[in-house]
Amino acid sequence: MSKISSKIYLFTLLALLIAGFALSAGCTGNSGADKTPAATATPTAEETTAATPEETAVKTPEATPVSGEEKATISGTGDVNASVEFKGGVHLLTFTQDKPLKSEIAIQTEKDYIGLTSLFNESVAEKSMKDGRYYWTQAFMLEENAVADVEVYTESEWTLDFSFPQMINGIVPQTFTGVGNKATPFFQINEGEYKFSIKADNSQLVEVHLMDYYGNPVLADNAEMPLAYHEGSYDDVVTVKITEDNNYLINVVCDGEWTVSVEEA
Repeated sequence: MSKISSKIYLFTLLALLIAGFALSAGCTGNSGADKTPAATATPTAEETTAATPEETAVKTPEATPVSGEEKATISGTGDVNASVEFKGGVHLLTFTQDKPLKSEIAIQTEKDYIGLTSLFNESVAEKSMKDGRYYWTQAFMLEENAVADVEVYTESEWTLDFSFPQMINGIVPQTFTGVGNKATPFFQINEGEYKFSIKADNSQLVEVHLMDYYGNPVLADNAEMPLAYHEGSYDDVVTVKITEDNNYLINVVCDGEWTVSVEEA
């Protein structure tokens, strides 16, 4: 081989080696640049959804009876004797029965005795129904916390509920109507003289008694006002003197229909 041929051969070999090295380096660099980054998990809409207002809102507690008394309920058929724990103060009795029959309830503690009787005039009894059953209410007061002996006398199936009377944001004048024994809600009466217009129809008897927020009756000459007791129908106006600003309710005892209106004298 001539010297020129040898030089050409070596030059060609060297060029091939340099080109191969460059190609190798170029592939290595491209390989690193072409790698796709690992996928980052993106939270789904479900995962990032904020709590709804219902979930984050502070829920308002249910209304609590003003007296702090929890509702008590007993039920039965016919005559029943039961024990019920009461707090001292005013309570509302609600008696519900399947038939408009006579019912008697006695509530007795060491210091108190409350006796209540309900009669319905059959001609108007249908007007004193709730959820398909006949009912009557009455408010009463116990002097102190006590476990009372409660006796029920009737011939029907019944339910007896105890709670605190309702209150309305109302002042005089007021008008209440009903059938049978009923207790009105508490309403405001300020000191002064007031006319009570009382009308009772289809009734054998009627009584209308005022009670203050603490359970005290309004009396005149030891008689409950405005109407201690009357036999038969009634239609008249009675003036009553109120000596203290307070919330008052009216207990009506009647076997027929009645209306009681209160206005300043």
